[in-house]
Amino acid sequence: MAIPRHSRPPDVPLEPGEFTEVVLRGRLTDPAGPGALTAKAERFIGHRLGMSRWILLTSRRLLVIAPFPREGDWFDIVWDRREVTASQGVKHGDLIRVNLATPAGPQVLRVSAAIRSEVSRFIKALRR
Repeated sequence: MAIPRHSRPPDVPLEPGEFTEVVLRGRLTDPAGPGALTAKAERFIGHRLGMSRWILLTSRRLLVIAPFPREGDWFDIVWDRREVTASQGVKHGDLIRVNLATPAGPQVLRVSAAIRSEVSRFIKALRR
């Protein structure tokens, strides 16, 4: 079952003193990994394919929530936000593509162009 498009992210446990700055709904993939073919197709048609994830930028970390989170197993990806940098977003149809440099190597974030202001906040927050 896919997560409803207009729902809120689940109440995930954060560290003491940590707060959420930006909440996005999209997909984060390795450009050379298994999602590369889907990323090319999405860039070509200008729409997201498949299920997206909740992506939270907190005061300390970048978190990607698991597709079906369970108690004690909330996140698929957790990176210290000081180790993540973002390039300027590029619009392709109804998508915005943002290249990220992460501890796991380059990653591509693809989100709906409808939330352009949130994507802009995300990029600015990572550049501070």
